[in-house]
Amino acid sequence: MIDKYEPFDNAEEVWFWFCNIIECPAGGLRSRTDFPGKMRPCEIGDIYMILKQMHFQDHVSNRHLRVLSRWGKYQIPPYYDRRAKRSEIRLWEEAIRCFDARLREHKILE
Repeated sequence: MIDKYEPFDNAEEVWFWFCNIIECPAGGLRSRTDFPGKMRPCEIGDIYMILKQMHFQDHVSNRHLRVLSRWGKYQIPPYYDRRAKRSEIRLWEEAIRCFDARLREHKILE
């Protein structure tokens, strides 16, 4: 873990950070030190492994992941957008609740 870092406020912030970072390699970023944002208490690989475990253990489905991915690209939760369907909001909230619990287990969120 890094000594000086900016903690995340919640699971949604972690998710949007993760989505932003995974889009960056197309822009030429190769490592965490190249990213111009704040230093964070985890690596991208940590978040990927948490998501992989959640999916493997059937805590989130492919539908959950599609909704997370879609709204992660928009960088906004679906409940703030009129285009969102109720089912997307429900899937988002279920996935974020599970993600939050896992992030707390791994001490990424306090």
